[in-house]
Amino acid sequence: MPFFTSTAYAATAQFRGDIGAMVVDSDPVVKLVLLVLFIFSIVSWGIIIQKWVVLSRSRKRGQEILEQLSGGSGMNELRSQIDRAGDCALAKLFHGAHAELKKVSIKGQGIPPAMLLNVEERIRSENAGQTSELSHGLGFLASISNSSPFIGLFGTVWGIMDSFREIGLKGSANLATVAPGISEALIATAAGLFVAIPAVLFYNFFTSQLGDATTQMERFQIDFMNRVRRSLAHDGE
Repeated sequence: MPFFTSTAYAATAQFRGDIGAMVVDSDPVVKLVLLVLFIFSIVSWGIIIQKWVVLSRSRKRGQEILEQLSGGSGMNELRSQIDRAGDCALAKLFHGAHAELKKVSIKGQGIPPAMLLNVEERIRSENAGQTSELSHGLGFLASISNSSPFIGLFGTVWGIMDSFREIGLKGSANLATVAPGISEALIATAAGLFVAIPAVLFYNFFTSQLGDATTQMERFQIDFMNRVRRSLAHDGE
């Protein structure tokens, strides 16, 4: 097929030495590999920026809510703090729990103690949903970090095969014949590492951030339920 025809420097052009020229003059298969890696890089950095904003904001606002919750202020003050904090994981947990409290409350009698389990389960459900939402995209980031070096390696192997093919066609194995093709091929490996390294670093960082966010949600569940139980105990006195 013409698409897979060798485009080694020795056959088509004088070796110019700079990276841009090597990319332009590279084999079509290597160009395809570089295009895939370029797309992966764009997607990877999009996920990185989005997760950085979301997880940092959620952690900061969540800490403010936890401090308010553990400070002993009333439910109205807590609701005001959550409204000021804006959209975050703990705010959604609170709104879910508050909605469930309204559902299980009996007019004029308050909340039956037996129905507290409903509230706790609602918080757990919201917790699971928020954990899933915060982790969305991290799996693809992990896939990019794992697959990019191998995709780049494929481009390198193909380029080296092309260089050896050129040796066979020319009947010459001097450095001028093989060096351009090998240099071109190694660009694919470098590109694969360029995509994979930030992806794996930020994946590990965001995994740690996600663990902190999960801990915050677990603390919220404990502190909120303790607040509700104390409120029921005081109402019963």
